[in-house]
Amino acid sequence: MKALTQLSLSLAAGGALLLALEACNNSEAKQDAAAPAKPALSVRVEEVTPRPLVDVIQVSGIVKAHDDVMISPEEGGVVKEWKVRKGQSVAKDVVLAVLKDEIIKASFSAADAQYKMAAMNAAMQEKVYREKGISELQYKNALYGRDAAKANADLMKARWERTQIKSPVAGILDDYFYDEGEFAPPAMPFARVVNIVSLKILAEIPERHAGTITVNTPAQLTFDAFPGDTITAKVNYVGSTVNASNRSLPVEMNIDNPGRKLKPEMIAKVKILRASKNNALLISENVVQLVDRGRNIVYVENGGIAHERSVILGAHQGNLVEVVTGLKPGDRVIVTSTQTLVNGQAVSVAQ
Repeated sequence: MKALTQLSLSLAAGGALLLALEACNNSEAKQDAAAPAKPALSVRVEEVTPRPLVDVIQVSGIVKAHDDVMISPEEGGVVKEWKVRKGQSVAKDVVLAVLKDEIIKASFSAADAQYKMAAMNAAMQEKVYREKGISELQYKNALYGRDAAKANADLMKARWERTQIKSPVAGILDDYFYDEGEFAPPAMPFARVVNIVSLKILAEIPERHAGTITVNTPAQLTFDAFPGDTITAKVNYVGSTVNASNRSLPVEMNIDNPGRKLKPEMIAKVKILRASKNNALLISENVVQLVDRGRNIVYVENGGIAHERSVILGAHQGNLVEVVTGLKPGDRVIVTSTQTLVNGQAVSVAQ
């Protein structure tokens, strides 16, 4: 009897527990039904369409002259006369200035006279030697004396000619550093001659672009001094080594200079064309997210849902970047709220 009573009590307690659980579940279901659904995130989208792409590297360059010569006298002396005015065009080997040459010229005249005397003596000795009038030693001595006198005369002539300072290249006398009457020491800057008919542009490109720049790569040049003017050129030299201090590679471009408007040491803006396409898929680089292990993703809207897409990027054009794989024409790329999106999230496109 006692066991039956305990069983009845247990069944009653279990029934009460089941009733309580059912009531709790019904309450939660009512609360869930009453709670409003999470609203879709409002976003803006841009449809991907093929567009022209011009991939350029923009760097700064410096204008340099092909012929820019700092002339130094080999013989020191007082400047006697300037034959050319500053800013005047000169041809190659034209005398720019003359140093005082009285002493050296006199020395040359004396050495030349000694040579003529030695040459005449050697000629006379040759006749005597053939007649067996002198020994071979005496004859050789006369010949060597003549040769030594000639060498000395040639030396003094060369020293005398060095008092005439000549231009080694054709160009413009850009500057000189000693006036008439001043002493110009040897091996010191005396004058500068520059040829600006044709110029070259020196630039440096980042090391990461070294594999895409070769000889004959097209380039465009602009100058702040001449806004609106654009000069087309080609890369004619690419350095063989990378500059260890700034990890850059030197390049050069040759240009003509009609009217001589451009001047050496001007700054040029250099755009080197790396690639050109007519149907590239371009998107703003701001919508691309870099995630784990160098993977780039964007979000594409389709049917009110944000879908994550992995993309491989290519060239840049301003703030746009080429998508090589991962998108196709017609895809609607989400361009706002990209940092808060998750894959599969509901979105609504703002008009």
